[in-house]
Amino acid sequence: MNTTIQDQRFPTLETLTGENEIIYLLTKPLEENLIKQEFTIQKNASLKLTIIDFSSGSLDFSLSLHLLEGASVKVSLASILTGNENKKYDITTIHEEKDSVSLTKMAGINCSSGFLKFLGSSKIKNGAKRSDTRQEGKITNLTKEAKSECSPALIIDENDVKASHGAALGAYNPDHLYYLMSRGLSLEESQKLITYGTLIPILEEVKEEETLRMLKEVLGALTL
Repeated sequence: MNTTIQDQRFPTLETLTGENEIIYLLTKPLEENLIKQEFTIQKNASLKLTIIDFSSGSLDFSLSLHLLEGASVKVSLASILTGNENKKYDITTIHEEKDSVSLTKMAGINCSSGFLKFLGSSKIKNGAKRSDTRQEGKITNLTKEAKSECSPALIIDENDVKASHGAALGAYNPDHLYYLMSRGLSLEESQKLITYGTLIPILEEVKEEETLRMLKEVLGALTL
């Protein structure tokens, strides 16, 4: 498998063959806040794409994925909003041909007065038989001022397919926070534990131990 870890480079258009893994580690302010990408996953090829965004500043991230026959893609996104900024992620998966498989997982924490938005759409075209698409999205708001949106969509033009989506959006459970603080944790420590629990399923998509350790350190150093 070809594994690439990137922090600032975002190819606009790319065609992939074979097995591919791409990891975006966004921990520093980005050089640009508008990113548009498009991938074509060729016949029987695969892509595992992990996006971890702990950067400051606003961001508009648009991603389109085209799957040909037998192609598969897994997209995992973790984002945290800590300032008065806006972040939008728009991920579109298009099943162009039969026997293609996609999974999109998005997890976010909004602990600011900014706006965090997850948009996910899966399209299965007519003729893309036996294709399978799933979407999962979750955003937790840690402040009353936080504004968030999690909107999945399915556009299906073929009968012989599998398709599902789920979205969860809301404030943290105050009972959880109360319990953690009753065990001696401070408010910030409790919020960080909730944040960690929400994002860790995505972070653990990064199998390289040194990179995972660095991400946990960055997460621990954030001011919520």
